[in-house]
Amino acid sequence: MSAAIDVRLFRPADSAAVVDLVLEIQNDEFHLGLSICDQRDLEDIDSYYLKGGGTFLVAATPEGRIVGTIGLLRLRPDLGVMKKFFVAAPHRGSAQGVARALYAAFLEFARSADIRQVVLDTPAAATRSHAFYGAAGFVQIDRSELPMKYDFPERDTLFFSLAL
Repeated sequence: MSAAIDVRLFRPADSAAVVDLVLEIQNDEFHLGLSICDQRDLEDIDSYYLKGGGTFLVAATPEGRIVGTIGLLRLRPDLGVMKKFFVAAPHRGSAQGVARALYAAFLEFARSADIRQVVLDTPAAATRSHAFYGAAGFVQIDRSELPMKYDFPERDTLFFSLAL
């Protein structure tokens, strides 16, 4: 990864940039037709992720531009949901290492917080993401295998699980 990218905890000043990045990828790349109204977590990241014992990390350039995000929504003391894992197109790929760095920081947090299982939902169209999840140890599961209900925007969704 370029040493210039800093993976750090979300700050309230990052809010607008996080929303812009997420909506751009969801709608311009994957044509999901999602709005901020479909994702209330983006309106109050602090309350939704951080105050509940989870985390929300960003990857930022030296100029402060947000180029990646990843969040852990804690559902139970041992269970979390990986959410909002996005990397801007110019910063994707193994040579850039942004996704890998975000994911490593995510795992470090999850393990230190005694999370034993992570689940995620992802659009079926996000095939590149599915390959990343498989390489990271996630296995695809059926919706009926989810250990707990949680909110997500329904868009031809696939589910994955990782035991830690």
